[in-house]
Amino acid sequence: MINAVPHQLRKRETKFVLCSMPAIEQIDVTVTPDPIVSEKPATYTVSGKLSHAIIAKKTSLGVSYLDADGSVPLSDIYLLPFDKSYKAGEKFTITAKDVPTPKLSKVYDTYVVIWDEELGTIACAFAKSGGKSGE
Repeated sequence: MINAVPHQLRKRETKFVLCSMPAIEQIDVTVTPDPIVSEKPATYTVSGKLSHAIIAKKTSLGVSYLDADGSVPLSDIYLLPFDKSYKAGEKFTITAKDVPTPKLSKVYDTYVVIWDEELGTIACAFAKSGGKSGE
């Protein structure tokens, strides 16, 4: 007997979660393409409300890729300065197009941060891709 129910294909979605660092705020991140393609540019859209103000030209969006242990960078960090300021508690959205993607290993981490010149990292989200949890 033949199974008449076709198998459903499950899309692997990149799930970004809060980084485990003290005093770091959550941001919402979407990436296209999803899943990320090795050595092909990606577009990141990041939004949220922070308890810190975002200052144009002094606050940046950063994207980095690290090895499976989260300790070795796979490329330089990509930084995009905000071109608009936002008050603390005001909803913001920033889109970074054509973010370079390095040659990715089977398992890697993607970190997206909001970085302030004076305060350092104020918001962070990361996704673990590949391996048992991401395949």
